[in-house]
Amino acid sequence: MLVPILLSVLSNVVFLDELSPLYRDATPRDGKTSWTSHTALGLPTGVHVLGDLPADVPVSLSLVDSDGQPVEGFAVYRLHDVPVEENTGLDSRTEQFKGTVNPHVIRRAPFRIYEALEPLDLVNGEITMERESAPMAIRVEVEPNRPGTRDCQLKVTCGELAYELPWTIHVHDWRPGDDLDFGYTNWFSPTEMAQRHDVTAWSEEHWPILAAYAALMDRGGQDTFWMRWSDFFVKDGERWRLESDRLDRYLRTFFDAGLTRIEGAPIANRPGGDWSKEWLQLRLAKVPATGEDGQRHLADMAGQLRSFMAERGWENRWIQHLADEPTDVNAGDYARLSKQVRELLPGVPIIEATMTRELVGSVDIWCPQVHRYQENRAFFEERQAAGDEVWTYTCLVPGGPWLNRLMDQERLRSVYFAWAAARFGVQGFLHWGLNHYKADPFQQSVVDHPAMPGTTNKLPAGDTHVVFPGPGGPWSSTRFEAQRIGMEDLAALRVLQQSDPERCEALVDRVFRGYDDWEPDVEAYRAVRRDLLRAVAEAERPTP
Repeated sequence: MLVPILLSVLSNVVFLDELSPLYRDATPRDGKTSWTSHTALGLPTGVHVLGDLPADVPVSLSLVDSDGQPVEGFAVYRLHDVPVEENTGLDSRTEQFKGTVNPHVIRRAPFRIYEALEPLDLVNGEITMERESAPMAIRVEVEPNRPGTRDCQLKVTCGELAYELPWTIHVHDWRPGDDLDFGYTNWFSPTEMAQRHDVTAWSEEHWPILAAYAALMDRGGQDTFWMRWSDFFVKDGERWRLESDRLDRYLRTFFDAGLTRIEGAPIANRPGGDWSKEWLQLRLAKVPATGEDGQRHLADMAGQLRSFMAERGWENRWIQHLADEPTDVNAGDYARLSKQVRELLPGVPIIEATMTRELVGSVDIWCPQVHRYQENRAFFEERQAAGDEVWTYTCLVPGGPWLNRLMDQERLRSVYFAWAAARFGVQGFLHWGLNHYKADPFQQSVVDHPAMPGTTNKLPAGDTHVVFPGPGGPWSSTRFEAQRIGMEDLAALRVLQQSDPERCEALVDRVFRGYDDWEPDVEAYRAVRRDLLRAVAEAERPTP
């Protein structure tokens, strides 16, 4: 029996920060042979591992402590690379939309980047991974439940080669509470989930898939989940019938996963997608929303939903969209629709992604794009002073230096949405694309918008989705995990804002000053996060 050769110098297996982009053509010289992490109780801490190892030779991995015992809470994910065919535009979409080069990208397209995270099963604390080709790219993670410093060894064996990489994990004595009081939603398609996992929508096989996606959303810090009326209403003669059993099971699936707030999807839209139209139509009935027929259809559906929620005591968990991205053009009809809905659903806050100022009194939760918020901050702070909430959102806009969460941007941008909440007091974040794939997301990241040959109007890489449809269920992504890290930071920042606001402000200033002014260096961010975790642990330490 051959004894594995232990290698430690000039290792072919190295650590890299999970917030640094990892490309398909990366080599071990880009990484480090030892690693130090700072985390807190119950917060997953992860690091990427890259190995230039022989292809077609299985790799075994384990993580042991200083006593040689398996480390509890250890998890492994295989990283899958995906293409970035075009760069994000300087202001929106992709560069070809206006033909302007965007210098604020991490790499010139086309390139491939490790993005999708496939969870792997451990057996007795160890995993053996089959590989068809080099390199080996994985994410390893520990979720600690006791404070202190742990000196660990990541053991990697590939045939006759063996590597031991030291990993020191500092677990700060602080645990975040359950209620962050920050709205976070990613819009999703239940039917797309069914299609990608080859099950019939709303069949018994569909429900475990929904539950798995809900669990992943909860892991990512999401507290709000949307409910499309079209999934639960069917036409029954001249009336609409609410599929109450389906809706009940649907909502409980997400509540059971840990999410807490129902977000009714938009019930109206622009007829024919025409942005010049001054009136809105109901999505289901296809009639003018504020006309006589529209009022009748809306009263029928809203009345049933109101009774359904009231019977279960869920009416205070519900917010509702009316029509996505209203503008000055259709603001008048939107206001009329808002008045109808307020009469039909009293007490249900109205949330909308919008930049128009014409909807004061018609919207309770304003959700402008991040750059529009920053440009019009005084107006939105006035709305907050008047009792409204203000969230922000991104989509195919903005590009350039602004925060967004696209594949050719720094993963730190996804982290900093939460730091923006601490600095500016915004109360939530919305993105339209959890899983709204327009193509196979493993094979295509930039898609036409709409699908027309030769169009220059495209959705940038990753705009349609932030999770992936793995063969056994949903997979996370490096961008989704980065946003989770930010949400953990926000929990700590909220604690420090109460105990030592000046110290909190100083920490925020070191990495985030505006949606287009933030620290791009990952090591600098990690130093601030370390100081933040130390500060909250000190703040909650009992006074002698």
